Amino acid sequence: MHVKRTYALVALAVTLAAAAPLGARAQEAKIDSLEALIRGLEARLDSLMAALARGAQADSAAATAAAELEALRAAAEAAGAEQEPPDTTQTSRTRNLSILNPEISVTGDVVGTYTAPANERNRFTGVPREFEFGFEAALDPYTRTKIFVSYEEELEIAGLQLEEEGEEHGHSGFGIEEGYLYWVGLPANLGLKIGKFRQEIGLYNRWHTHALWEVDRPLPAVAFLGDDGLIQTGLAFGIPTLVTGPGTHVATLEITRSENEALFESANEISFLGNVRSFWDLSPSTYVQLGATGVYGENNDAEGPFKASLLALDFSFRWRPPGRALYRDFSLKGEWYFAKRDSGTSDLTGDGGYLQANFRLNRRWLAGLRGDYLDNYGAGGELYQLVPNITWWQSEWVYFRLQYNYVKPQEGGSSHTVLLQAVWAMGPHKHETY
Repeated sequence: MHVKRTYALVALAVTLAAAAPLGARAQEAKIDSLEALIRGLEARLDSLMAALARGAQADSAAATAAAELEALRAAAEAAGAEQEPPDTTQTSRTRNLSILNPEISVTGDVVGTYTAPANERNRFTGVPREFEFGFEAALDPYTRTKIFVSYEEELEIAGLQLEEEGEEHGHSGFGIEEGYLYWVGLPANLGLKIGKFRQEIGLYNRWHTHALWEVDRPLPAVAFLGDDGLIQTGLAFGIPTLVTGPGTHVATLEITRSENEALFESANEISFLGNVRSFWDLSPSTYVQLGATGVYGENNDAEGPFKASLLALDFSFRWRPPGRALYRDFSLKGEWYFAKRDSGTSDLTGDGGYLQANFRLNRRWLAGLRGDYLDNYGAGGELYQLVPNITWWQSEWVYFRLQYNYVKPQEGGSSHTVLLQAVWAMGPHKHETY
């Protein structure tokens, strides 16, 4: 309709121009004006035609998309009609409960010894020193638990007459080595543990027997804490960590029942332990640890007043190059104990310590050397021990260790013992260290 109207206007303009009695110049000017008007009308017409064409294309694309959507809906309805109806029969959910089971680990520790003490016949003995069953689980987002049940047989090494007559520090048979509950994510980074646990004293006590650097524990640790170490029942509080430059400092307070025979003679009273440790990063490959521990307890069941106290000082140096830790590792550790037991009528005092060095030769072989010293604590004077050893890791789960113990008492004589140890583990616990 716009096109017809435009042509009508043009025709009218031409007719009026022809009928008017104008001059030649005026007529030419009029014609030029009309031509300009026609060109403008043609441009407008082209613009309108292009807009109409775009509208037609858009309508066509919309129609195509609608058709495709309708085809997809039809295909989905057809596929749904072909599916089988859901199975409404009841199935067992027992298999889903396996996620609630604890992580279970089992560790075996067998030791054979060949002994040649002075003035005695040589002898060979072998004992399954320990079979340990470990159960670990996360009870909820804030609580964890660990329980270790072990079967033990006491390992006797000639020359170590540390106990008083009629007194035994070790035990044989089944028992709960550890069983405790601990919380994580408490306010102010406070740590809390309750149950039966290895206490935070020195460098060795937290380690399970199968995870030690040697077959046996150092002489002073056995003399003051017993064959198994200081394991008691109570509460442990971890005080929030303090960081000062390259140093990190941790404090622990433990309140337990004093049931350790070597230290308290099974007092069944309250004992207290305070431990402070400082870690210093000297470089990306080297760190130093310093620690101090104090233990105090009483035994009102004993004849007369009984008090026991122990002070332990320790240090540890370790070099472990980044990227080469599986092949090179060196550690130097030392610890010194001061012990006193006051039974009212007599005092038993003593001190002793050890120095230990271990070097990883490659991924499978480790060599170690430990020297022990014990002075006048149920041993009849001074006692020295030298313990070289070498360990071969067959894999992450199996290792073998060959060790030699040389013991020299103050009164003369000596003993020589060769020990062969085989340790294997299954499960996530493996050879846990601290």
